[in-house]
Amino acid sequence: MAGIRPLNAAVKAEVTADYNGLPHARITDTDGEAHVFTAGLPELELWFMALGGRITRQPAPKDSGVVLWTLHTDTDHGHGAPVHVHALAMDTDQPDADIADAVA
Repeated sequence: MAGIRPLNAAVKAEVTADYNGLPHARITDTDGEAHVFTAGLPELELWFMALGGRITRQPAPKDSGVVLWTLHTDTDHGHGAPVHVHALAMDTDQPDADIADAVA
């Protein structure tokens, strides 16, 4: 149909969040991938429990004491729009043991 644009990844991520009752702050679309910003590891863990995926940990600048955790998933269990769920945490914080196997 002419004039109808497909939904971008951010809209799909927001619909997924609303459908699953997942917490989020800002959701943006960058090159067809959604980036979801959360308040911390407990919120990122909820996204993982709902959608699965792989979690990575990236240290922030040296001696800052901060780590960026990112869940790499999608909106439909392997068949949806790519989603990266981000959470800043102290470098001493660790994700719940229930999701430890997802940490790369």
